[in-house]
Amino acid sequence: MTLSFVKSFVSLPVLVVYVCYRLGVFEFVTVSRLLALLPGRVGRWWRAAWYRRTLAGCGEKLYVDWMAAIRTPQTRVGHNVFIGTFCWLGWADVGDNVMLGGHITVLSGRRHHGIDRLDVPMSQQQGQHTQIKIGHDVWIGDGAIIMADVAPGSVVGAGAVVTKTFEPYSVLAGVPARPIRRRGQPAFDQDEESIVSA
Repeated sequence: MTLSFVKSFVSLPVLVVYVCYRLGVFEFVTVSRLLALLPGRVGRWWRAAWYRRTLAGCGEKLYVDWMAAIRTPQTRVGHNVFIGTFCWLGWADVGDNVMLGGHITVLSGRRHHGIDRLDVPMSQQQGQHTQIKIGHDVWIGDGAIIMADVAPGSVVGAGAVVTKTFEPYSVLAGVPARPIRRRGQPAFDQDEESIVSA
């Protein structure tokens, strides 16, 4: 079998799903979740093919690992982006050369539901979704929750909760996340290294 025949054969299911999505048979998030279930190289290839066809923008060399999904077609992803296992991306604009570890949640802002009225359940109060921007050359460690923009060149430590934006090249850690140093300064001490190395 030739390589082009194999690629055509493997592409057929993605094309069928894409047509069904465009016809309104499937919602975007439904297909994203279904494709997240597929393991291995074929699963990664199908996810990349799906997102290249459906996202508002998608660069070259997108790697979406097993059980990771993007929620909305409004999301944009740059070149050389790695999205680790069990990640969930809401409405985002992800720059080039970004690495997302596993179990990361990128929310569509901080205010998904209103909380001010006491006479209406929170689930029924108007919220506000905003696009989260993750700059170029960013590394986000395992288990982080991103609720605000992450400036270019930043490192977000494992388990950090980013609630506001900091200067470019910041190393962030903690709940809520705060800068612990800037990239380009002297090497980590052991405590800092254990925070961001996941």
